[in-house]
Amino acid sequence: MAKFITITPESARDLMEKEPEITILDIRPHEDFKKEHIPGAVNLDYDGHQFQSKVEKLDKDKNYLIYCKSGVRGGYFMDKMRESGFKGAFNILGGFVAWKISKLPLTSD
Repeated sequence: MAKFITITPESARDLMEKEPEITILDIRPHEDFKKEHIPGAVNLDYDGHQFQSKVEKLDKDKNYLIYCKSGVRGGYFMDKMRESGFKGAFNILGGFVAWKISKLPLTSD
């Protein structure tokens, strides 16, 4: 059964540990992503010109963990994924800001 839910940063970290194959999507602007992001995340700039075509190339049979800056766009994007027939997606409550406040791992590779 497909799941589309918003989860806390701590639950997101637990999910990443339980499902190492989950794809982490950072939908913030590329400049923000370069400064700092969740380890293992791939940047898919929500405001980028190619956003829709990049989304269409994603594997709909995979599960995704999504985050934006504050969680709002992530929730909107998660709904779009549901409408487009994706298997499942999780949005981080409070987005990157909440992840950082929770002092969870970050990288700037």
